[in-house]
Amino acid sequence: MQRHLKLWAYAWQPVLISALLAVIVGVLAIWGGLNAVASLQPTEDSAWWSKALAITAQLGVVLVAIATALTLYIVLQGIFAAIFFSILARQTELLLGTDPQSLRDPPLMAQVRDALRAGLKLMIANILVLALNVIPVVGSVSAIVIGGYVDAYVLGAEFIGYPLELRGVRWLQRQQFAKRNLGMTLGLGTVVSLFVFVPVIGAVLQATAVVGSVLRFHEWRSAHGETDQAQTTS
Repeated sequence: MQRHLKLWAYAWQPVLISALLAVIVGVLAIWGGLNAVASLQPTEDSAWWSKALAITAQLGVVLVAIATALTLYIVLQGIFAAIFFSILARQTELLLGTDPQSLRDPPLMAQVRDALRAGLKLMIANILVLALNVIPVVGSVSAIVIGGYVDAYVLGAEFIGYPLELRGVRWLQRQQFAKRNLGMTLGLGTVVSLFVFVPVIGAVLQATAVVGSVLRFHEWRSAHGETDQAQTTS
């Protein structure tokens, strides 16, 4: 975006909305998580196995708080910010020379529905990952690693889907595209998920991730000889 500064005229709205949502959801998650962790704090005279179970439960609470926060954030962002991210993606496409006739404006209700799908997918996946916490220590570490992978994939799939959405590609087809291009999806999703709740920085990175998803899609299309008339999910 440094080479095309005028894109910031379309980026400030979703940046502001995403920043506000991140702060609100992050504060709620931290408040709820700290209170839950404090209630599970073992006493000094507890047996070693009781302390181990308490620590495992506390890690589980942290994972639940993160999963819930991300799910709520994705849903709220889909309701309040996705339309502005789509506008930013469209302007990026036009700067790259894409024919405006090949682009479609995604319906707001479809974006909300897709956000609910992604949020539900993220929540179910993290609940399943949470079950690993029944295995002391090793299970908790595995849950953190697998949970991070899941979060990066879901977020990456949502962001890499913006240029596809502008071409009328439906949610399930966008998910298939993300799965086929796993490296691109995880790379984008990892950056977003690591900074998603960092005030301002996270919101700015999401805006650049939208622009980056369009650029990466064009690179993929060039490498595969695709055009706007071809099937982008092939």
